[in-house]
Amino acid sequence: MINKIHLKDVSWKEFFIGGEKGLFNITSTNSGIDKNKLNEKVGDIPYITRSASDNGINLFVTDEQDSKYKLNKGNVITIGLDTQTVFYQYNDFYTGQNIQVLENENLNKEIALFIIPLLRIQMKKFSWGGTGATLTRLNRTKIVLPVTDNGEVNWQFMENYIKQEQKEIAQNIINYYEQKMIQTCFDLIWLEDVEWKDFKISDLFETFKG
Repeated sequence: MINKIHLKDVSWKEFFIGGEKGLFNITSTNSGIDKNKLNEKVGDIPYITRSASDNGINLFVTDEQDSKYKLNKGNVITIGLDTQTVFYQYNDFYTGQNIQVLENENLNKEIALFIIPLLRIQMKKFSWGGTGATLTRLNRTKIVLPVTDNGEVNWQFMENYIKQEQKEIAQNIINYYEQKMIQTCFDLIWLEDVEWKDFKISDLFETFKG
């Protein structure tokens, strides 16, 4: 049996989110399409806005957009300016205005799920308007992450930790429903508790001659 890993099992260290020595390459969105200029024909490309719900996805649109708007590549984290919303985008996407995109070659879904809550804590220091999460402010912001013995970001620990937690949650759900099924069996009605009646087989089923 694999031993469970704990957050206290590793050392932690501060890192800048962006900038020359930061964890992420932070850039403005490639698209930034105002909704009134968006081709809203239904497609499979997420259109990300600064909304705090549905992973920031406002709707799914076609890729038949004005050529000046370029798709943003997936496997990144998005931060909405002013609203300070933080989400992981797995697929390629378009965005509305004022979305910052965070890229790192080590990023994947599990690592993003580890880092995003830490980013959201830091986003609380920003607010709408003049003190929003601008590129300059994001580059100066730090988060604390687990590190290896060499003091480098421990990407593997973050991935393993999230996979472990997801597996535990999934098992808890399975255990819950298994228990509910066992309990439900005791609540089933007995055969003598219902009325019975004769039926011709031909009334219930289609019959075929061989």
